[in-house]
Order: sequence, then structure tokens, then C-alpha cells
Amino acid sequence: MSKTIFDDVPHSDAQEIKHGSEPLLWWRPPGHSEVFTLIPDASGTSTFHFAPFDAAQGAPEISWKGHAVKTESPEAGTLPFVTTCDVYDTTRGAHMTNVSEALTAISKGEMDKVVVSRTRLLPEALPPETVFQQLCAMHPRALVYLMHHPVEGTWCGATPEILLRAQQNDVDTVSLAGTRREGFLDSWTDKERQEQHVVTEHILDVLSELGATNLSIQGPHDRKYGALTHLETRLAAHYTGDLHQLAKALHPTPAVCGRPVDKATAFIRNKEQHNRTYYAGFLGWSSPLGCAYYVNLRCAHWANNGVALFAGGGIVDGSVPEDEWLETEAKLQSFAPAFLP
Repeated sequence: MSKTIFDDVPHSDAQEIKHGSEPLLWWRPPGHSEVFTLIPDASGTSTFHFAPFDAAQGAPEISWKGHAVKTESPEAGTLPFVTTCDVYDTTRGAHMTNVSEALTAISKGEMDKVVVSRTRLLPEALPPETVFQQLCAMHPRALVYLMHHPVEGTWCGATPEILLRAQQNDVDTVSLAGTRREGFLDSWTDKERQEQHVVTEHILDVLSELGATNLSIQGPHDRKYGALTHLETRLAAHYTGDLHQLAKALHPTPAVCGRPVDKATAFIRNKEQHNRTYYAGFLGWSSPLGCAYYVNLRCAHWANNGVALFAGGGIVDGSVPEDEWLETEAKLQSFAPAFLP
């Protein structure tokens, strides 16, 4: 699928975007130079969805309808500040303890994999509108978005991971896992290949259970994201059901949660000191032509006491706590410079 569901939408004038109690949204699709926005309209042809990682932790799924139009990037000062929460750094010790406890649970057979995440707080950062423009320049192959909600606040990110794309009944998704930093390792380890295989198997199981047909698999192959490289497998199928329900069935994949999903989610809920809210959730758009949903990775939230950046890593048998800390450092470094004055 070379086109997206927004390739043919019309241009708009910037003054059409109303600033008030409505959510505000801008995005730049992967491989595009144009920026899009959503003009809220209850009779609109497009619906935007912003879903949390774990609804049980209190963050609601946000959705609203409107018209997708091409526009200019927002100027600094466009968005008001919304009081939401305080977020604090995850210390190296706390993160490595969580990784060690994950390895213990895996060794006992409680899980095959679990993703352990952490935060980094930037007490001072550039305005979100400026960050959005810088992320667009830094990551031309990622989905870059800026979302402002009158209650949930401001989120911005640049994600390389598709959750689900569809045109009519043809759907595709990716299994993305394993991380290699530039200049490290000449080949993928068995641990990294196993981590990625777990994600692929989960996606295949969900597609099969929901009645998808004509399944095809390509990969795994290397997928570069700045100074990072991931293992990626592309999966395609024919599906005649509800696309949004398929996205919710796929999420969370073991790439952001673990397997089994229920046990990995419970571990994350009990061990991580922060509430992920929308980090590792999914965002995207649906229209009569299809849908485009992405996993909310490499993202940040404007909290009360600064900007909270999120990153995580998949823990499987053979993971090393120190290496996992360094992997999260590399992931944060892949997008943190866009926030720094």
C-alpha cells in the first residue's frame, strides 16, 4: 500500500482551525512533506483515535470526528498549557530492578516476554509546536504528531511502528522488535530474534482468530530509525470485519507489552512507578477508505513539572539489565534532541 487514506485530501487555510475547548491535532505521515490537521465536525468523514496503553489505569480513549485537511505547521504559542500531572525520572537502579524482576518471572514460566519502560523528565524544553517541526525534520520516515486535548494535555511523538493500515478489506501490519544501536553488533543475537518472533506469532494468532484470510509474511528484515535499527516483519491479510475492533484486538502487541498479554500488563501495572497513559497506546485515523493506526512510541507528554519522555525495552530470557538500560538510553537519544533548547 503506497498511498495513505489522506493522500488526496484538500488544502485548508490556517484560520479554519479553531482554538478553544476542542482538541487540536497536527500530523505528518511517513514519507510525506505535507502536514495535516483535523477540523472537528460531527458529520466529518474522518475519525481520529488516541487510545491509552492500559485503560484500567484511568486514561480514556479519545476519539472525535472531522475533516482531514492539509495545513501549515502550528506556530509556537498556539497551544495553551493544561494542568495534568507530575512525572519524575525513572532512576537507573529502579529500572534495572524492574528488569531483574521481569527476568525472574520469565524464568518461573509466568511470561515469555514483558516490556519494561521508563521516563526521563526534561524540566525545560522547547514549545511543543517547535518540537513537532524538529521531529518532522529529524524523522522523515516516521509518523510525527502533535495532539492537544483540553483535559489530557499535550502529547507529541515520532513513531516508526504501524499497528494497522487498511484500504477497503486489504490490511497490513508489522512486527517490530529488537533494537541495535549504530556501531554495535554485526548480526542479530538469538535473544533479539526470539523477541521479534514472539511479536510476529501474537499478530498471526490474532488475525487468524478473527477470521482474516490470505495471510502473507515478508521478513524479518532490518528497519533503520535514525541511529537505531530494529527487526521488522510485514504481515498482510484480507479482512472483512470492523477495522477499529481489529486494531483494539491487536493492541497491545508483545512489542510494547509482553506475552501472555494479561500477565505482562499486570506486571507493568504493578512494577512501573509511572502511569504510561498514552505512551505505548495507539493513535490513528479511520475513514470510509480505510484506516491508519500507529503505536505511540518515541513520544512525550507536557506534564506539570516538565516534559516527560518515554522509552522501553522487551525483556526475554537472556536479557541483561545493564544492556536494557543502555537500550532505553539509545531510544531516548533518538528523539530527545528535538526537545532541547
